Amino acid sequence: MKKRNRVVLVVLIFNIANAFILTSCWNYKETDNLTLVRGFSVDRVEDGNYFISIETADMHQAGTEGKGKAAIIESEGESMFDAVRNAVLVNVPRLYWAHSTAVILSQQVAQEGFLKVLDFLIRDAETRLDIHPFVYRGEYAKEIFNTTPISAVMVSEELKDMLHGQKFTSKTLLVQIYEVIERLEGEGISVVMPAVCVTEVNGAKTIKLCGLAIFKGDKLVGFLDEDETKYFCFATDEVDGGLLVVDAEHEGKKGKITLEILNSGTRFKARYKDDEISIQIRIRVRTSMNDVQIEEFPSTDNAINDLKRQANEQLKKDIENLIKKVQEINSDIFGFGSLVKKQLPKVWKEKGKDWDNNFKELKVEIIPEVEIVHTALLKDSIKKGD
Repeated sequence: MKKRNRVVLVVLIFNIANAFILTSCWNYKETDNLTLVRGFSVDRVEDGNYFISIETADMHQAGTEGKGKAAIIESEGESMFDAVRNAVLVNVPRLYWAHSTAVILSQQVAQEGFLKVLDFLIRDAETRLDIHPFVYRGEYAKEIFNTTPISAVMVSEELKDMLHGQKFTSKTLLVQIYEVIERLEGEGISVVMPAVCVTEVNGAKTIKLCGLAIFKGDKLVGFLDEDETKYFCFATDEVDGGLLVVDAEHEGKKGKITLEILNSGTRFKARYKDDEISIQIRIRVRTSMNDVQIEEFPSTDNAINDLKRQANEQLKKDIENLIKKVQEINSDIFGFGSLVKKQLPKVWKEKGKDWDNNFKELKVEIIPEVEIVHTALLKDSIKKGD
């Protein structure tokens, strides 16, 4: 649910002020005394200490736009602050955190609770609340900086670029630290963060966004894969684009038909009847047909209407399966509780105290309305010759 406006203004004002103080065109004297932090990972080692890997920009090799070569600084400490301060022992110029774009948590750190990391980000005078948090789906989060960026100079920059390009897939979610704080402090809603993993492209290790991490309070309790994340975005009005791949059937022939999402909108309604809370989710999706894997699929009204029916049934089933999975994990990442609190405040006052149990038993009605436009421009599928 799109609730990002409450603190966006504060973050925007901070960023504008910071731009006046520190622009992208640095002079040599300033950069000679600073090491610009672009992102960092957080692990826990065997003795319980925090181990941080800090990706920095070497400004001595920077161009006119202030983009330097990446260098990694590693440090360890009994607390986050201790680990950061100890980084000074291996780095002479002062670390400057205001241009950090990403923080990557190991699964262990996320499972134990991210509050201590969040506390550092909030209390440090230079870090900003628009940093993007991630959870690494692997053993040690520091491994992320051993990869080769494909489209950027630094791993942290590539992570940020990937997030901002998510509208073409809707298989991840752009999350910033201020939104994590909002969800953590809110009632009836749980935290999610993008998950990142390492993969291979042409023999080189690189990064890939791989769904969402689910939290209960500040502790990691599960993951959604990429497809599940897409259905989460449908259920929370966060779809900006992407594809719907329908397992379709026409006149006994089966195949996949790909619908490109042009736009999508989701409306929510909380209901209370017979001492039972329920949620209605109505999803309207405008699509165009992109790829047809059914031989001789016609562009007739009957065929298109039947495809709409199948797309609606599949979308409904996939979202219902996702909600069931999340209810079993028992973490209200959809914000159904906050919806009840907003739309049915008297009911929330009574039922909100035991929302964990109420959420697990919550009935959710999904009403999808898939529309296929530009059908007049469609051509029948290519027919094979004898």
